[in-house]
Amino acid sequence: MTLRRVAWMMSLVLLAMAMPPAHADEKPKQQAKDLVEKAKGEGSDRVSQVQDFCKAAQLDEKEKKYADLCSSYRSGLIQDDTAMLASAIAAYKSHDLDHAESQAKLVSGYDQKLSGQARLVLDLIHNQRLLNQVQAAWKTGDLDSILSLSQSMTNADAKAAAATYVSNVNAYKGYMSQAQSQAQSNPAEAIRQLNLAKTLNPNGPGNPAGMIEELQKAMQAKNAPPPTTPGPKAPPPSSGADTAKKVAKLLSDAREAEKQGKQPDALNDYAAALKLQPGNAEAQASTDRIQLAIQNDPAAAKNELKSAIHSFYSSQFDDARRALLSYLESPQTAKDPGAADFYLGATLIERSILQTPRAQWKGASPEALSAFQKARTANYQPLRDYVSPAILKIWDSTNQ
Repeated sequence: MTLRRVAWMMSLVLLAMAMPPAHADEKPKQQAKDLVEKAKGEGSDRVSQVQDFCKAAQLDEKEKKYADLCSSYRSGLIQDDTAMLASAIAAYKSHDLDHAESQAKLVSGYDQKLSGQARLVLDLIHNQRLLNQVQAAWKTGDLDSILSLSQSMTNADAKAAAATYVSNVNAYKGYMSQAQSQAQSNPAEAIRQLNLAKTLNPNGPGNPAGMIEELQKAMQAKNAPPPTTPGPKAPPPSSGADTAKKVAKLLSDAREAEKQGKQPDALNDYAAALKLQPGNAEAQASTDRIQLAIQNDPAAAKNELKSAIHSFYSSQFDDARRALLSYLESPQTAKDPGAADFYLGATLIERSILQTPRAQWKGASPEALSAFQKARTANYQPLRDYVSPAILKIWDSTNQ
């Protein structure tokens, strides 16, 4: 009797061990059901909604409707993100930055590729707005803002576009600085620099137009004849009419040279007119316009260098010096500064030799030697057969 009872109890124990708990499968199913109910109320957070539907499908793989909900909501989210990204890109291309930004911000972070592209669009929008501000600042003459805004850019294309404005800012400030330093000693050169600044940006700081007017008034007052007192002798006849006639002829020749594309000749005629009549508005404005065009045109700069070298070999040393200095003033278009510096040094030496008696000549000036040193730094090698031995002797000495 006892053995039978023990055997019966052992059977019950084994049976209990073999049967899983009744609630083991119920817990994941309940969790899945709870997640689905939670997801239905998460319409404002579609990423969490999709994640909850898909987690429910994993917890209860037998419930097909959970898998369908996961697939449906996930596909819908990706399709909407794709559409909003496309809308953002289209708006950006049409320069509607506000709409592009609002659409890009609607792209969720669910799909890494789509969200990454949306961030890229937002970065492009940010940089385009900075570039727009740079352009607006240039129009109003707010040069300091241009430098600050350009430093905040992160996109390479935007930086390259802003670099042009930064270069113009530096050029403008350089013109104004030169004008201020030359105002007392060389007002004509100061006026030239101010005209370059005004042409580059009429709204730039420092009031270049007002400074030009003041300098011209000062020059006219300085050049005005002293007041005459009544006396037995009549004042000498004025040469103003002859000067005006010569200036008119030079201006006419300069205009004709421009029409024929001979800009160096035009510059020479305008320079001659300014020597006779400092502050002549047409000669000054035309000189500034031609020089600015040369500075911004590499092809014109190349022709200017050729013309300067031709002037050197024609013994027109003043013209050569002026053209070479103009060429070197614009490093962005001066593609062969070594040659320009060499011929500048040679021009200064040749001119000095011609203007100084042999017994009094004391050698090359520091300016000429400096030009030769710059040419050597640029690794320039002159064609020795076409340079005078006197120039070559001084050139060779700079290599020591």
